[in-house]
Amino acid sequence: MDQILTGTDVQEILEECWANGAAKKVIEKSGQYFELPSQLGDGYWHKMELRPGLKLSVQDLEKAQIHRHRIVQHSQQMPLMLTYYLSGGCHVDNDSFQMPEEELSGYSYLYCLPNTAELEEYHPGDRIKKIHISIDPQLIQGLCDRIYDLPNPLKQIVERSHREIFYYATPIIPAQRQILQQIFQCPYKGLTRHIYLEAKVLELLALHLDQILTSSENAGAVSSQDLEQIYQARDILQQDLVCPPSLPDLARKVNLNERKLKEGFRQAFDTTVFGYLTQRRMEKACGLLTRQHSSVAGVAAAVGYASATAFSSAFRRQIGLSPKRYQLSRRG
Repeated sequence: MDQILTGTDVQEILEECWANGAAKKVIEKSGQYFELPSQLGDGYWHKMELRPGLKLSVQDLEKAQIHRHRIVQHSQQMPLMLTYYLSGGCHVDNDSFQMPEEELSGYSYLYCLPNTAELEEYHPGDRIKKIHISIDPQLIQGLCDRIYDLPNPLKQIVERSHREIFYYATPIIPAQRQILQQIFQCPYKGLTRHIYLEAKVLELLALHLDQILTSSENAGAVSSQDLEQIYQARDILQQDLVCPPSLPDLARKVNLNERKLKEGFRQAFDTTVFGYLTQRRMEKACGLLTRQHSSVAGVAAAVGYASATAFSSAFRRQIGLSPKRYQLSRRG
C-alpha cells in the first residue's frame, strides 16, 4: 500500500532536511530555490516574485509517496492563479466543485476560488513539470484598459466587483508550450534572468487571455437548436437540485458535447453550469430558511449539500450573509 503524507508531514520532513543540510534551500531577495529531499522524492521547485502582484513558481519533481495537501480556506482576496502542466497532474477536490477535478498533463488551469476549502493529491511515479503563476487582478487592470472585453465572471474578478468562483481549463497550445520550455531552460542569471522571465510570463498571460476571448466569441455561435437543448439541460437541473447529474451525464441527456453545453450556458444564462445550479439551490434555500422551525442543516440537505459547513460557505459567497443571519433577518 502506498504511504500517504499530509501537508504537515511533508513540511516537517522538509524543515528537518533543510536544517541538517540533507536538501538544498536557497533564499534570495527575488526568490527561493528548494530541492526535494530523497525521503520525499526527486526534483526541485523555484519560486520568485517578478514584480508586485506577479509571482512565478517552476516545479520539476517526482514524489515518492502520495502527498495530500489540505487548504483550510482560500483567502477572500485570493489572486488569479494560472497553472500549466507539461507533465504529471493533480487530483483536486474543492468544496465549490460539483465533483473533484483531475488536472492533467497538456492542460492549463486559470482559477480563482475565494473562501473555499481544497484538498490536492499528488501520486508517486508521476513526474510533475508545471509552471504556476499568481496574478493580482489589479496588475491586469494596470496593463490594459479593455477589461470590458473579458467574459463577465473574469471581468468581475479583475474589477473586484464580485468574488465569483472561476475555474477555466484549456489545452496548452504550441505557442504556450514553447514559452513554457523557454522558462524551464532559461539560460540567463541575475537581472537578465529576472527581466527575461517576467517578459515570458506576461507573454503567457497574453496568449491565455486571447484563448478565453476567442472561446467567448465562439460561444456566440451556438445554434438555436443547441439553445433548445441548453434550456432542456436547465430544466433537468431544476428538477433535481439535491442529486443533479454530473456534467458528462447532463451533456449525454441532452445530446450535446460538454464544450457546447458549457458555452451554451454562458450564452443563455451568463454563468457556468455549476454556477447556475448554485444560484437555483440558493434561491430555494432562501425560501426554506424563512419557514418556521427550519434548521440550517435541514435546508443544506434539502438543496443537495451533504455538509452544513459547505452549504454555509456557498450561501455566504452567493448571498453575502450566513444562512443563520439571513434566517434571523427575514424573521425579524
